[in-house]
Amino acid sequence: QQSKRRQQEFIAAASHELRSPLMVIQTSAQAIDADPERTALFTGNIRSECKRMARLISDMLTLACADNGNWSVRFSPLDPNTFLLDLYESYEPVCQEKKIPFRLDLSEDSLPMIQGDQERLTQLLGILIDNALVYCGNCKPLLLKATTAKNRLLIQVIDHGPGIPNDQKAQVFDRFYRSDKSRKDKQHFGLGLSIARELAVLHKGELTLRDTEGGGCTFVLSLPVLS
Repeated sequence: QQSKRRQQEFIAAASHELRSPLMVIQTSAQAIDADPERTALFTGNIRSECKRMARLISDMLTLACADNGNWSVRFSPLDPNTFLLDLYESYEPVCQEKKIPFRLDLSEDSLPMIQGDQERLTQLLGILIDNALVYCGNCKPLLLKATTAKNRLLIQVIDHGPGIPNDQKAQVFDRFYRSDKSRKDKQHFGLGLSIARELAVLHKGELTLRDTEGGGCTFVLSLPVLS
């Protein structure tokens, strides 16, 4: 019954999210004939909304794979030092463009190897970084940090944005859940953190959220290390 209820809620939320871009596409397509001089504007709207729908459908298919246990993964020994440095270098230009200071903090000792799918872990941490970039605002620093504790690798994405109230912390990983600010952002559907949590579980890990000292959010990915 619980599974059936979750499926119904998921379908209802997905239908609601798809209704908005479809309405824009339909309206813009009809307006092209009515106002040919503004064709470029209307076709631009259609392209933009098609991209939104493609992202949403891709996220929904990812979660459907998680529900059915049909993930496509390739586990292999992975060096976190190299992996995180590559991830940092790929996001550094994005942060520079947004005027957000971005720093990588690795343990002084070499981090232990883990067993993981590099593409999936990149997807997971990319979700956390993208989420932080939405909230931390210009000139507020973003930190990617990695340490070890009790045979676990701890990867933290630390921002200094407005943070998340305690009464909402338990909900941020729910599908289609979004805070008021994020509801105004058409690039986010409230599925990213759900996908990130599923990917963490896939790696026998755990994804948690806590407050950043001084304000903001700290997402912590805990993964087992190779013995």
